[in-house]
Amino acid sequence: MNSKSNLPAMLRAAMLVPDMTLTALQAYNIEKAIAAGQQIEAIKQYREATHCDLAEAKTAIDRISNELREQKPWLFKHTAPPEPKGIRKSVINVKAFALFMLVDAVIFAGVIYYFFLRDTPSSQRDSTAVTNALETTSAHAKPKRLKLSGKIDTGSFSATLADGEHFESLYLDKIADRHYIRRKGSSASRQYDDSLLERKIKTARSQQAATRTPPEGTSTLSIPRGTDAPVIDGILEADVWRDALRLTSDDGSQTTLYAKVVGDWLFIACDATAERTASGYDQLRVYLHMGLFDTLVNERIHIGRGPGITTIRQTRFHWQGEPPSNDKERWKKYAISDWGLYQYAQGSSSMHSGHRQYEAAIHLGEAALHANTPFPLYTELETDPLRDTNGKFVERQYLGSFGSDAQPLWLYFN
Repeated sequence: MNSKSNLPAMLRAAMLVPDMTLTALQAYNIEKAIAAGQQIEAIKQYREATHCDLAEAKTAIDRISNELREQKPWLFKHTAPPEPKGIRKSVINVKAFALFMLVDAVIFAGVIYYFFLRDTPSSQRDSTAVTNALETTSAHAKPKRLKLSGKIDTGSFSATLADGEHFESLYLDKIADRHYIRRKGSSASRQYDDSLLERKIKTARSQQAATRTPPEGTSTLSIPRGTDAPVIDGILEADVWRDALRLTSDDGSQTTLYAKVVGDWLFIACDATAERTASGYDQLRVYLHMGLFDTLVNERIHIGRGPGITTIRQTRFHWQGEPPSNDKERWKKYAISDWGLYQYAQGSSSMHSGHRQYEAAIHLGEAALHANTPFPLYTELETDPLRDTNGKFVERQYLGSFGSDAQPLWLYFN
C-alpha cells in the first residue's frame, strides 16, 4: 500500500489556513480542532507551527474560524450559520454584549492557563521520554486499563487434525456447516468462534506458519524479548517501551511503531504524533499471514479511538450453495470474512499525551507466531478521510505505514 499521508492538491486548495509557514498536515489538523470546538488546541498547534506569540495565534485562529464558518458551515453541525452579508441597522443588546465579553474573558483566561500556568511542579508527572516522539503523559485521569488473561486455554485455538484435513478442506466444511450458516446470519456473527472446525482451521494455519520462510533476498527485523509487559491502556510509558524494536515512518508524519515480545505475548504500540484531535476517524490496523495460503488474504486486528479490539480473518472463499434468499444471508454474495478471530487479544488507544497513541497485545499461540520463524506483518494508520467542499467522502487518508500487502515487514523473535 502506498502511503497517503501527504494531503492531495484538492485538500490543499480547499484549506482556509492561508499562512504559508504551515504545512498541509498542520493546516488540516488546525481546521479539525476548530471544527471540533477545540479553540485552545487550535491556538496551541498554530503557535507550535509558526512560533508566534499567544496574541498573534489567538487573532489568527479567530480569523480562520470566521472564514470556516462562512465557507464551510457543514463543519459546525451544532452551531448556527453566520448571518447573511449586507448592511442592516443593528440594535445593541446590553445584556447580550456583557455576556459575550464574559465568555470571551473566560476563553482568554483558559488560554493563559493552558500555556503558562498548568505545568506547575504540583501538576506535572515525572517521566523520562524514549525520544521526542515518545512524549510524556499528562496529569489527566488515565484511560481504562485492559487486563490480559492469566490463564490461556490452548485448546480454544487448537485441535488434532485427521489425515487429509488441511486449511482449504476444513474451511469448505465450515462454510457448509449448519451451525456456521445460522451464526453468520445472526447477531453472534462477530463473537468468538470456538467451534471444532474453527479450532482445526487455526491449527492447520499454525502448522503452515511454523514452516514459513521469507522470499529470497528479504531482510528480517528482530523483535527483542523484554521482561516488562506494557499495561494496555493506550498510553506509551517510556520505561516500558525502551527495549522494543522501534521504526519511524519516512513520510514526514513522524509516526513510530514499537514491537516487543514478553512471555507468550507480542506487544505492539504506535505513536501517531501528527494525529492531534480526538474526534476524528482514527484506527490502527495490524495485518498478519498474508500469502500463507492462496485462499487466505490476511488475519488482522483493528484498534479505534478507545479500549477494545476487532479481529478479522479475510479469505477468498465463497458460498458454494444457492444464492442468498434474504438480507440476513448477504454474506453469501461476497468473499467470506470471519470476525471474532482472537479470544485473548487486547488493544486500546488514547489522546493522553496530546496526540493519538495505540497499544495492543497478541497471544503468540493464538495468532500462530512461532519463535525463530520469520513472519510477515504490515500496518496502516488511518486518519480522517478527505472530503470535498460539500463534505462528501473522496478517499481515505493515512498517517504513516509500515510495509504493505505486497512488501510486508518480515519479523522474528527468539
